[in-house]
Amino acid sequence: MNAPLALVRPQLLTERVCERLREAIVCGELKLGEQVSEAQLAQRLQVSKTPVREALLRLKGEGLVEVHPQRGTYVFRLEPDQVGQLCRYRAMVETAALREALSLNGAALARDLAGCVTEMRKAERARDLLALARIDMQFHTLFFEHCPNRYLQSGYDVIRSQLVALRHRSPIANAVSSHQVLVDAVAAGDVDRAEALLREHVLENEPRYRVACQLD
Repeated sequence: MNAPLALVRPQLLTERVCERLREAIVCGELKLGEQVSEAQLAQRLQVSKTPVREALLRLKGEGLVEVHPQRGTYVFRLEPDQVGQLCRYRAMVETAALREALSLNGAALARDLAGCVTEMRKAERARDLLALARIDMQFHTLFFEHCPNRYLQSGYDVIRSQLVALRHRSPIANAVSSHQVLVDAVAAGDVDRAEALLREHVLENEPRYRVACQLD
């Protein structure tokens, strides 16, 4: 006879704590490299330590916190060589997703990317840097939403949370122009040019991300 399967009930409080801590890390309320403790976070959030402990474990899986035995728990911070590794990895998975998305339905991809650029233009005019960071992330996520290869999506999810945090700390000033040329290449169906532009665009973020990790 098969053993009964344990039913895990939704942990709504843990999810809320996790969401709030993720937001605090991404938006800079908690600094990169800052040491955090379950007790202090529980006090600030006015909850018990249990949901905080469970939330930190989830955030560890997302790469947003690091747990060092005998030392404590810290918000992630990347060394310069790690920033380079992150950017090169991101370039590999994004260009692969772009190529597959283009082969599936390039017109739909171009349409959605163009929509993001329109929103970027509005955010630039309003000088809304937080909105620019959010739309920038949405733009690059579209490659994976239009890509049929779920393994590439999983590969991107490994670095997604760290990218969101770094983007918020280092928004780009020329978002519209740097993304429009990519949209044009996708709309023209020029796969090689689109890949080259995307790779260049991703790798040129490395200096800004390095500065963000040093200053925070």
